[in-house]
Amino acid sequence: MAAIVREEAPPLTHAENEEFLRVLRDVRQWVGREPPEKVEVVFDGVSVEAEERVGRRALPTLPNAVFNAVKAIVDSMNTCATQKGTFKIINEVSGTIRPSRMTLVLGAPGSGKTTFLRALAGKLDSSLKLQGKVFYNGKSRPSTPHYLCSYVSQHDLHHAEMTVREIINFSSNLLGSNNEFEILGGAIERNTDTNKVYKELFSKATKLGSKGRNLKTNYIIKILGLSDCADTIVGDALLRGISGGAEKANNNWGDASWSCKMFLYG
Repeated sequence: MAAIVREEAPPLTHAENEEFLRVLRDVRQWVGREPPEKVEVVFDGVSVEAEERVGRRALPTLPNAVFNAVKAIVDSMNTCATQKGTFKIINEVSGTIRPSRMTLVLGAPGSGKTTFLRALAGKLDSSLKLQGKVFYNGKSRPSTPHYLCSYVSQHDLHHAEMTVREIINFSSNLLGSNNEFEILGGAIERNTDTNKVYKELFSKATKLGSKGRNLKTNYIIKILGLSDCADTIVGDALLRGISGGAEKANNNWGDASWSCKMFLYG
């Protein structure tokens, strides 16, 4: 029986990754490409309100659930006044998130951290009422291009039958990732004056087996430490797949590593 030879990809160390990013910056200057856009977020007087039931009807019991469902239908006909109150989840929050910064939002459980991040990303539930203004680089949130900001849920949502590589490629196709790595790699190969170290480093950072044709996908898989399971299905509770840590890494960066400039993790 013939042995199965597994194609091992050389690891990319932290120091090599930093040097690779410097190489990308230099090559962008060679080919005259604009540097990546930076994002500043300003939020002014942001408040989020929710309706809540008052009195005994607020208790989560089966009779109340049935009564509230019937009452909602009656209320939609405007035949009687509703017995609801207003609860403020976030109250008059203002501030600025500077470009190229990592910002940590701290608060007690149930204090509205996830709601706040969803408000910044424009991903609030339709039942919630948002007040205040959010600006991305001076432009109001509704007129901000979707690719500037991405909200990443704390829940791992994947297609269990797809591999890690397929999920990242799928995200690339949906989010409209460009072929910048291919362009920059071609510029390095064509330039006879290019440092040999540049070529070797670019190849090491973007090459991952015979199946990896998308250079940016290969790079993301490497920096996430998912090279060993790149062609393994993600799996779920019923289908065995990658480990929980690998699944979390794939969830956190699989959708957010393409065109987006700002990531909000709820």
